[in-house]
Amino acid sequence: MSRIISSCLRAAVLTGLLGSGLVAVAAPVASAATITVTTTADVVNGGDGLTSLREAFTTAGANGADDTISLGAGLTYPLTNCAGPLTHADGHELIVQGNNSTIDQSCNAVGIIDSTNHAGRLELQDLIIDGGPNPGAVALEGAAVRSDSELLLSNVEIRNVLSPGGTVVWSSFDHGITPYRLTLNNSNLHDNTGSIVSCDNCSAHLDGTTISNNVGSGISLVDGYPLLVDNSTISNNTRAGISNTGQGFPANKTELNFSQVENNGRVGIRCVNCGRLNLYSASVANNGLTAVDALGGISMSMSQRSGTPASGINIMLSGITGNKSTVSGGGLSVTPVLVEDGGNTASTYVDRTPIDNNISAGDGGGAVIGVGDFSAYKGSFIGNTAAQRGGGLAFLTVGPDVVPTSSMSLDSTEISNNTAGTDGGGVYAFSAGSVSGFQPIISANTATGNGGGVKVGFAYQATFDGGKYYGNHAANGAGLDLAAESVKFDKATINDNSVVPAAGTGGGARISAIAASMLNSTVNGNTATTGGGLNFTTATHVDLTHVTMADDQATTGAHIAAVPAATVAISRSALVLPITGTACAGVGGAFHGVSGGFSVLRDATCSTIASDLVTAADPQLGALSNGYPEGRLPAATSPLGGRVPVASCTTVDDQRLQARPLGANCDAGSVEFAETPSLDKLLTDLIAEVKGLHLQKALETSLVLKLEKTRTALKANNKLVARVLLVAFVVEVKANSPAKIPAAAASQLVTKATAIRHAL
Repeated sequence: MSRIISSCLRAAVLTGLLGSGLVAVAAPVASAATITVTTTADVVNGGDGLTSLREAFTTAGANGADDTISLGAGLTYPLTNCAGPLTHADGHELIVQGNNSTIDQSCNAVGIIDSTNHAGRLELQDLIIDGGPNPGAVALEGAAVRSDSELLLSNVEIRNVLSPGGTVVWSSFDHGITPYRLTLNNSNLHDNTGSIVSCDNCSAHLDGTTISNNVGSGISLVDGYPLLVDNSTISNNTRAGISNTGQGFPANKTELNFSQVENNGRVGIRCVNCGRLNLYSASVANNGLTAVDALGGISMSMSQRSGTPASGINIMLSGITGNKSTVSGGGLSVTPVLVEDGGNTASTYVDRTPIDNNISAGDGGGAVIGVGDFSAYKGSFIGNTAAQRGGGLAFLTVGPDVVPTSSMSLDSTEISNNTAGTDGGGVYAFSAGSVSGFQPIISANTATGNGGGVKVGFAYQATFDGGKYYGNHAANGAGLDLAAESVKFDKATINDNSVVPAAGTGGGARISAIAASMLNSTVNGNTATTGGGLNFTTATHVDLTHVTMADDQATTGAHIAAVPAATVAISRSALVLPITGTACAGVGGAFHGVSGGFSVLRDATCSTIASDLVTAADPQLGALSNGYPEGRLPAATSPLGGRVPVASCTTVDDQRLQARPLGANCDAGSVEFAETPSLDKLLTDLIAEVKGLHLQKALETSLVLKLEKTRTALKANNKLVARVLLVAFVVEVKANSPAKIPAAAASQLVTKATAIRHAL
């Protein structure tokens, strides 16, 4: 008979007795008694003048009062009477003060302490329980301590108890928080066999307790809630560290604070259809390394039911590292159960928690999310490996049994050095909802298939606000491989990604979308055969505004390759320095480019209009380290400077959040900079300054004429004539100072004219 069935039968019997009126009338309560054990012998002899431990239990069970049994200090009490365990059958409280003594079970396959009255309470203090022989491998229920009543262990050590297939400490049904049905404080349960701490439909609390080096699971509950684990260690158990079940309600809560669940053979924490799982400052590490059916660090299934508050996981300031699973989800696995149409969306939230160096034989080396929303804040997925999809993270919320309304969000999260056997080296997201990243770092990930950094499929919207995507490798879409109705980048850097093998497409990103846009972003140093920087594969409408693309290389389309059905509109951008190949190219037909003007391009393959500048001149871009978020800062004399008239400069800031413009006009590309004014602009300003002095008409005319002739000479690239004219201007100004030109004004005119002459 299963534990849960037997508990229900006991509850039914108790309820029936109460309802039938057959319960005996309680006798008047006697005063609390302290029973002192005076012999270590396990005897029942009323005439010897001594009180054995077994006799003390018998007395406490018959006197109708709260009792305390006090053992001698530091003694050993061997149990040699093999008729049964020490039994407390009274509906009152029993406290056993162990005084650091040991109860040693000498009998074969016999329990040690049993509290049989559901209305009673059993508390064990400062006690060692040493298990007895069990060569027949008999599965006992509560081989060390079995309690139908409320149970508290305080500073109790339980060791060498053998109950294979059974339980070591067991408590019966009763939910609630105050008091918990089963409480372990500052206790140590080690080197036992069986499910070490177990209860059916009960509440449990561990504080300052260690459950370690046992053959079996550390905590194994059936619909146990709430389960609260504080300041405790559950480690080196051969099966689960913690195993629980639930009914999908929020009250079915498991919570760990300042605790460690480490080196357990099968799984760290497993919760089937639990309502809530909360971790704060907890470590779940190196679980699942020895079992052939390993489930990794955390394995939890959640429901989405109508009329029931949403289930959820909240992990804060914790760590999930070094775990291994023979299925999906090396560090964390969230799977669906009892999902109803219109059900409240489940959620998983990970806050400042590294999920690193985990291994999965399926999807999601670090984590696999199969139901509900997922969000991560300032954590990491580093060094994880998946045999299939999503080396770091697999978000798989679309399927025949899942309501496809979920979203995934990565906020300031690092996803690096992960590996996938198929798609999505860093992240694999397959969702009908939204996928978003806010300033993530996605670097050095590898996929054997597509999407080295990120693979998104079947999403409504994929949005990337800021962030660094660099050094990733895949067969296609080395940096990102995105399929969504809408794809948006703002202030992002896609750098130094490369397809492997080299015949792939989309070094920086491969995009399939109805609409795509990129604003204030840098695409730099990416490599592919087709679309070194960006590759658009469907009838996408693309808007690239204030984008810098440099040092990309591909045989077809160093910066951009697109099918003819894709319309690529480029404005106020800089597509410069292609290493190999032309800036833009069509795939299977002509490239369909549309210019919004005011761009600087290495060649005219992207489509240009009169306001664009097509030039082979050095754009004078500064260096870009891998994934640096502020783009490549041009030199002050870069031809990108001042390309966008202020009337057409409608973008308020640049990739660095620097306001536009810094000068009279805006600059092409992702980075606004303080460009050096052109010599013609300097001469124009100097002419205006002369006119503003309101000099005598003849003098003003003479000075302005010299400057206008200087402008004309420069436009004809006749620098020698320009220098002569400027010298003449300086001489005339000095000759008329201070008589006709105020001394201070004359000094300014001379300084500016001399600076222009020196710049020639």
